[in-house]
Amino acid sequence: MDDRPIAYLDSGALMALAIPADIHHDDAVRVCSAAVQDGGYRLVTSHLAVMEAIAAVRKRVTTSHKLRSGTEEERAGVDADAGRATAAMLKRINAMVRHGFLRIMTLEDWAPDLVLLRGKVYRHAGRAVRIAGGRIYRYRGVGSCDWLHFAIAKALGASVICTTDAAWADIEGNDEEFGHIRIQTTSGPLIAPLIGGGA
Repeated sequence: MDDRPIAYLDSGALMALAIPADIHHDDAVRVCSAAVQDGGYRLVTSHLAVMEAIAAVRKRVTTSHKLRSGTEEERAGVDADAGRATAAMLKRINAMVRHGFLRIMTLEDWAPDLVLLRGKVYRHAGRAVRIAGGRIYRYRGVGSCDWLHFAIAKALGASVICTTDAAWADIEGNDEEFGHIRIQTTSGPLIAPLIGGGA
């Protein structure tokens, strides 16, 4: 039985780790390598994270294309590019699983408490943040689907969540159900558990 502590990767961290061109890739490699080598952690993720990563890659590739002719051939080319990018990411994820660096976990006979999670969305409302130098605001906070990641991480017994989303750090120490889980952002300094021996 593997009794090493668990670090859970959300979809952002998973994408960053699996896509060399991702802007967070080097940081994700740094964080995940430290977790495994220095902290003695097992890296795990979920099918939810993989599904979100697939959707995000498809959206990223599709929206990066500029409409030129609007022909069916052009649209098919965009779809093909998105398919290739998704396949390449999944190939890298599967290679990490095969080599024992990452595990995709399935929770048998588990269902999230959606009423509880709905309450989290309401209580942890986040805030509006002004985009630097602009006249536009954007939302900064934990999204509704993100709470499912917290629930999965807790059900798996994870003591750390690795993410690219800095808003998740607001939950650490500030929530009765999930605040005990440490948050390691890929862009942030390494937290103590990851640089020396578990939770």
